[in-house]
Parts: sequence; structure tokens; C-alpha cells
Amino acid sequence: MNENEFDIGRAKLLVREISGNLAALPADSAKYAQLRAEVDALKAMLERPDAHPVAVQDSMKSVHGLFDRAAEELRADGIRAGQFLGEIGRMLGLD
Repeated sequence: MNENEFDIGRAKLLVREISGNLAALPADSAKYAQLRAEVDALKAMLERPDAHPVAVQDSMKSVHGLFDRAAEELRADGIRAGQFLGEIGRMLGLD
């Protein structure tokens, strides 16, 4: 794989891990509804055999932004927000 190519497989693993962590939060929590919805949409996009790397990257940027804005609350609720932000950032070339 070329260094500049987006790694869909790695993205799938990361999104599964993020999704699992978000599932551990209270289901009735409205404060994470948008983040859950974005992660679910990204997960569905990645499950498609014709997932386009550019569209996946755009969706990951959106998730990154939501995580960044909610980082303090996520950390308080036990989610490893910093680790996820760093990993998404590296995948997007932000680090």
C-alpha cells in the first residue's frame, strides 16, 4: 500500500473499537446521540464493498471534530477520547 493511500481496513478496526466504547455509555444519553449517529453512519459506509476512501476520510473528519468537541465529557465518562483522536488524526494525516 502506498504511504498516501487511506487504509480502509485500519479504519474499520478503529470504528469498531470506537463504536464498542460508545455502546458502553448510557443509551438514553442525548449528549452523545450525534456522535453515535456519525459513528454508525461511518461504520455502515465502511461495511459497503464499494466504500470510497475520500468519502470515508470526510466522514472520519466529521467524527474527529465531534470527538474533539466532546473530548472532556467523553473522558469523564471513561472513553479514551485522546487515543481515538490521535489515531483518527494520524489516519487523516493531521498528526
